[in-house]
Amino acid sequence: MKRDFLIIMLVAVVGLMTVSCGGGEKKTETVPEAQTKEVEVQKSQLEQALTSGDLKHASVMADSMSLFVDDFTPAQTVQVLTAFVTLHNDATKRHEGRRDLETLRKFVDVYDIALSVNPKDTREAFRKAHAANPALDFDSIAKAFRSRLRDYDSMQDGSLVGAAAERADTVKADSVTPKTQSELPMELRPAE
Repeated sequence: MKRDFLIIMLVAVVGLMTVSCGGGEKKTETVPEAQTKEVEVQKSQLEQALTSGDLKHASVMADSMSLFVDDFTPAQTVQVLTAFVTLHNDATKRHEGRRDLETLRKFVDVYDIALSVNPKDTREAFRKAHAANPALDFDSIAKAFRSRLRDYDSMQDGSLVGAAAERADTVKADSVTPKTQSELPMELRPAE
């Protein structure tokens, strides 16, 4: 019984070594090509989901595509960022703070990675998108999203609330009452 098991293991190890040694070069050429094809298919599915208003499917597609942001063309970057802006607008309209916060973080991550990988072509794609739709100023959007994320993070670690109370104490210590979460502006409240 042990002998049969050892023979099977030996055959499996030899088989794996043969496959890994013989096909290594060919695999490295086809993997990026396969990823590119997958991203292209996802791009058309994302486009279709956004056009039809299926935001749930668009969210799944944008999330999936964002895993390959290093391999994006500038046009794909613009499409995914546009999807995240659409998802942000929907989450804000529906008062879904947690979903909105996640979308803001995803947008900023994709934006940063795309610009670090291919800044020149990505910025050119941003300019074209802005010319076609003036509401798509990705640099301004990223700046606004970063600000909201910083405010949220500051609220979570207590530095924003503490700083506001500290400033108020220096003006008039008797009139300072800590704000409850419901008294904070909607955009400064933590996601629910």
